[in-house]
Amino acid sequence: MIKAILFDMGNVLLFFNARISSKAFAQATGLTEEEIWEQFFVSELEKRYTRGEISSQEFYEQVSRNFPKKIDFKTFSRLWNEIFTENLEMDELLKKLKRHYPLYMISNTNDLHFEHIKKNFGITKHFTDFFPSHQVGHRKPNPAMFQHVLKEIKLKPEETVFVDDMSEFVESARQLGINAVQFTAAKNLEDELRNLGVQC
Repeated sequence: MIKAILFDMGNVLLFFNARISSKAFAQATGLTEEEIWEQFFVSELEKRYTRGEISSQEFYEQVSRNFPKKIDFKTFSRLWNEIFTENLEMDELLKKLKRHYPLYMISNTNDLHFEHIKKNFGITKHFTDFFPSHQVGHRKPNPAMFQHVLKEIKLKPEETVFVDDMSEFVESARQLGINAVQFTAAKNLEDELRNLGVQC
């Protein structure tokens, strides 16, 4: 019996396009877009930030060392956060699921993004609790991320469903015995959840 549903955030609950941010950073700092992308969007430093190993201020200070034109922390935060739009189709489905199950969010994210999303997007109101990577200390697809969540919500893997757009993360969850679904669209997800015995 399914007792809880676990959702990824990016490109499931919210759409995001980090290239919008990297382009804005390039214009503001004087680096090329690819330099911005490599130096901190897909860098080991970014992974450390999303695991909570460094603070937002430390992340800003370390990446901004390489900026030919300096920007303040407030500007940095704004450019870093302006990448999200809400997936409105998911709102109705979450309302239906919430009547029957606690909903949990599991996301590889960071402090600036997470606080921005909680403040600006109503979709977070549907969730019982959140497990962002920067608070948990692990990133998907590390099994420790899922094991931490299962321990916190006191459920067995087979009692949960996990929804993510990334096949690698879905497979990691399945390896632990979690019922996992790769997200493509809200309508498809509803059908797949019903196939698992979930009330929608």
